Amino acid sequence: MRAADNKEKLMDRIQAIFQGDRLIQDFGMKLLDAREGYAKVSVVVEERFLNAHNIGHGVLLFAAADAAFALSVNATVDAVGVQWSLNVFRAAKPGETVIGESRIIHAGRQSMVCELTVTAGDGRVLAKGQSTALPLPSRAFQGTGTIASASEGKATGTSKARSTTKAKKRRVAKR
Repeated sequence: MRAADNKEKLMDRIQAIFQGDRLIQDFGMKLLDAREGYAKVSVVVEERFLNAHNIGHGVLLFAAADAAFALSVNATVDAVGVQWSLNVFRAAKPGETVIGESRIIHAGRQSMVCELTVTAGDGRVLAKGQSTALPLPSRAFQGTGTIASASEGKATGTSKARSTTKAKKRRVAKR
């Protein structure tokens, strides 16, 4: 396969993850940059994201970091996050843009570790941390979900999941 084909397939997978993630879409995040092992997203600190102190809620900072994390680790392999540590240094102000960035610093067979950085649009570092993901065995979700659908070129994995469930019920009934 040509390098251009690989890059196109990678970007298709990243776009499918970004578009299929309900939280990313609900928060109105934007994809700024993504490639193998790296992702950068942004979100505006809207009124609905303010805490009782009238500053950006810490969960919004975490969500920006986590969205970038999900994109960076799932760009080439199905993986799930299992550990996060995020230290918040400064508050996000109402109306400003928050940028979440994730860079893989270790990609092993059994774990992936990312460095997380959250900045304000003006460059102030708001938070830093690390996260860990576990790569999933191939076919862990047997063709269901956004990532599998994008990589297999299928609309959904629903009918396949139904037929798998029916087959399991038949096996149990025979016992």
